[in-house]
Amino acid sequence: MNTQNKNSPTDKKNKLYAFVQREEDDFTCLKLTSKEYDGIIYKYGKVGFGKEENPDGTLPMIFDYDILKNPNNIDLGDEKKFVDHIGDILLELMEKQIKDGTAIIK
Repeated sequence: MNTQNKNSPTDKKNKLYAFVQREEDDFTCLKLTSKEYDGIIYKYGKVGFGKEENPDGTLPMIFDYDILKNPNNIDLGDEKKFVDHIGDILLELMEKQIKDGTAIIK
């Protein structure tokens, strides 16, 4: 996989991920660079929101993901923590795309 030349939006803080892509693929993946999940490469699938509100009035975000590489065999036993981590990244990416007008909403 190739790492993109330009840094991700998290570059201002502690960098949590980088965009990567294999030449033969027509999609981009994310490579986690945080200490806890370093080296994991994954991609998002369908993204949506639940139909029922949480008790606090927010809608839960629902998304699919595929782990393409886990080179350090990191134990994802606490999957909720991992899903929350990549969900936070997804929200950050979506907010950026909405702000700059590049979001595609169907």
